[in-house]
Amino acid sequence: MGLFDKVKSMANAITGNAAKVSITAAPITIGVPFELNIQALASDSTVAYARVYVKVRGLEKIDLHDRDRDGTERIRRKETTFETEIVVEGAGELAAHENKTWTCEVSIPGTAPAIYRGRYAEHFYEAQAALDCTGNDPDSGWVRLQHA
Repeated sequence: MGLFDKVKSMANAITGNAAKVSITAAPITIGVPFELNIQALASDSTVAYARVYVKVRGLEKIDLHDRDRDGTERIRRKETTFETEIVVEGAGELAAHENKTWTCEVSIPGTAPAIYRGRYAEHFYEAQAALDCTGNDPDSGWVRLQHA
């Protein structure tokens, strides 16, 4: 491994670009288990990870305009209503340019808030998959789960 490769490997660890991670799911129903598919593609070097994990959360957001004699104020609030984290696989390694896929089953309890979208408020669920690596974990970003 040359100096440039070492610098590139360090940069990938710091930025989270060591692997490209994506997550997909079929439409979900609250209270019914569903599958999440996780895919990771290593970049130019080997990626060692301590675990592969998935986070699922429920979010309620409001966005409204409050008009009064002082003018208009935009009110935005966000509240987490549900959170869970699932370890999909323990420690492992992806070789350079290796593509690997995992599947895990997740269940959002039937007592969790329903998915809705109104004029000023909405409640939805989203998932994020990641590889637990040294430095910044490569992750999929938060992906909204669609209701069946």
